[in-house]
Amino acid sequence: MRQAQTLRQLASGMKVSAGVALAFTALRADEAEAQEALPTIDIGASPTQTIDVDASSASANTLRSSTGIDRLPGPVQSIPQSITVIPQTVIHEQQATTVSQILQYVPGVTVATGEGGGGITGDQFRIRGFDASGDVYVDGLRDFGSYIRDSFATESIAVLKGPSSQTFGNGTTGGAIALESKKAHLGNEYSFEAIGGSGPYGRAVLDVNRQIDETTAARIVAMGNKQDIVDRDHVYSNRWGVLGSLGFGLGSEHSVIVNYFHQHSSARPDFGVPIVSNGTAVGEPVTEYGVPRSNFFGRQSDHDVMDADVASVLYKGEFGNWLTITNNARFGNYTRNLRMTPVKCSQGNFPITAASTCAVDVLAGNLDTAYEIWPFAGTKQTSYGGENVTTAILRFDTGGFRHQLIAGVDVYVQRASTDFYAPSGPEPAGTLLTPIYQNSPGFSVVVSAGRGAATRSWDVGPFISDRIWITPQISVLGGVRWDHYHVQGVTAGTPVRTTTEFASPKASLIWEPTSQQTYYFSFARSFTPRGNNITSLSSPLGLSQFGTLANLQPESDDTLEIGGKWSLLDDRLGATAALFRVDKDNATYTDPTSGLKSTTDDKVRVQGIEAGLTGNVTDAWNVQASYTYLDGKIRSSSINAFNPAPTDGNRMPYVSRHGASLWTSYDVAPLIRGLPEARNLPGRLLVGGGLNYRSDYYVDNANRLRIPAVTTVDAMISYDFDRLHFAVNVTNLTNQLAYNSAFGSGYATPVSGRAVTATAGVKF
Repeated sequence: MRQAQTLRQLASGMKVSAGVALAFTALRADEAEAQEALPTIDIGASPTQTIDVDASSASANTLRSSTGIDRLPGPVQSIPQSITVIPQTVIHEQQATTVSQILQYVPGVTVATGEGGGGITGDQFRIRGFDASGDVYVDGLRDFGSYIRDSFATESIAVLKGPSSQTFGNGTTGGAIALESKKAHLGNEYSFEAIGGSGPYGRAVLDVNRQIDETTAARIVAMGNKQDIVDRDHVYSNRWGVLGSLGFGLGSEHSVIVNYFHQHSSARPDFGVPIVSNGTAVGEPVTEYGVPRSNFFGRQSDHDVMDADVASVLYKGEFGNWLTITNNARFGNYTRNLRMTPVKCSQGNFPITAASTCAVDVLAGNLDTAYEIWPFAGTKQTSYGGENVTTAILRFDTGGFRHQLIAGVDVYVQRASTDFYAPSGPEPAGTLLTPIYQNSPGFSVVVSAGRGAATRSWDVGPFISDRIWITPQISVLGGVRWDHYHVQGVTAGTPVRTTTEFASPKASLIWEPTSQQTYYFSFARSFTPRGNNITSLSSPLGLSQFGTLANLQPESDDTLEIGGKWSLLDDRLGATAALFRVDKDNATYTDPTSGLKSTTDDKVRVQGIEAGLTGNVTDAWNVQASYTYLDGKIRSSSINAFNPAPTDGNRMPYVSRHGASLWTSYDVAPLIRGLPEARNLPGRLLVGGGLNYRSDYYVDNANRLRIPAVTTVDAMISYDFDRLHFAVNVTNLTNQLAYNSAFGSGYATPVSGRAVTATAGVKF
């Protein structure tokens, strides 16, 4: 019966992808097998309810899809938490090539990387205003490295909103970013895609999956990317990568998938343009005052070379209908060599100590004024980490109550060694209108003596939760995770050692009156210990001020959330809505350029509403839409180097009050075929695009550095016939001046200007 159900779901998935030439849109056989037990076993529906999770709903209404995380079984519909899933179909339609580009269509998420990879610690994300740079997971396991993540190896992304320490451990104040990697699956599929466009820009992706026998398959995905950024002088981003995957026991009760991932990138980092800062008036990026966004303020010697090598082994065993055991292991090694030239337009403000007239001149209308160069030239880091998560899911009845109990243990270790670069001597600064690109004769970069960091950490975190159905429609979920976290090493010549122990509880009340409706109320608590993410630099450097003091108070936060999820139009369309409040104590401030972290006793609060639509309005019309309102405030503050004055009552940095996004596509081929004068048009002709609005936000606690509100528009048209796929995408259709990252140290990275790409693909 299992094989029959698997074949039925696989056939349904093939039906969905019939009109799309690329293999990316088809439901994989191993995914269908994973979802097979969901309707009556893994999810929160009552035993008398049957939830349809066939391929058509899984590919459109993401409430019917899974998160890809073993510790969160079942579809998104049944999980009492705000979750946004970006499926492969949407990633492919948008032609998003990095994880940060994909997440730009998720309201409540801000990114701190651009196409050129700005940022000292690689991808930096914030969810609901809270740092999530250490909360990126691949197949439920931490991705330890600091690098710019290409999307070629990613099948889908789930963004979990709100504290999630009970599931993931330390961190996850705003939530977690969960990537599901591409894996070997049953069936033979081969595809090749080539993209070219403005910049110039070129990219190619080859995806080959081969079934070896009844339960074994192999897959390889290879990518090459070469890109100059439109309207950003001297900025480029070149990458290549490969994913190899072997699957054993696919479609059976016991399966093992072995993945190996390598990505190499060589780029010129884009630290954008300075933000005007005079300490009193509210300043914005200099491009808002008339400086051309193409102006590049770095130097010829700037470069960013990164390598990531990651191996994982994923095991899943089903022992009847009552027990599922998974064991997922991952080891990654990462290197990064970053050289950069950060600049300022300030008025003698920290960390620039020399007097400067840049801010005063810009505010007075004089743009031909000298900017400042901060004497910090980058980092060289080597890091590695390993993690193993063992999870057991038990389903049983006691006293007439149905249970789904999840228990396991999460263990990881991590090491990082970092050296800091400094220029051999001062470099002359140009002006905002005529920046200097060439290095001075004799210029060199040297390692700063006594500033390096060598840190190691480990964590042990057993976890348990139980969901109990009091009635077929009403259930309660309670769980807790206990963590023992230890970090030690030497940072900036100071010994570092601290141990933190904490418990992260979660409780939910869930009502499912029908299989298409879910209502919930949840409470969760998360903790972030000092030194939690040693590759980000900020944590170990922040610890160095304390030396060997033990048991430093971790950041802590509580969240309350009430929400609903509805599957509409025969499960084609999913709708969500939630009200939430997150309170955080003992918050910290991190300078993203220097990596310095200042410990505070600040208390902050973010509360708001979130609503979304995902799926098919009709058979031809697909929609991904969402809106978020966030009210983020600093409730109380303390005085420190980064906050020389009280900031009580100010808006919380990196929080836009309003965020709205829409991505939609419509198959117009049936309309054309219906015209009497038109020839028959085979296949699918999709016309679509996206609109992304984000209101203004501040990047500092004092609310003196602001990123203005912006609306950007993208467009696409694609044609799929038989085995062929053609598409044209236009990003930033209106050539809007916008920023895809901003930093509290005083700079922002503009998005590229209008860019056009053409795609040709074949499935063979």
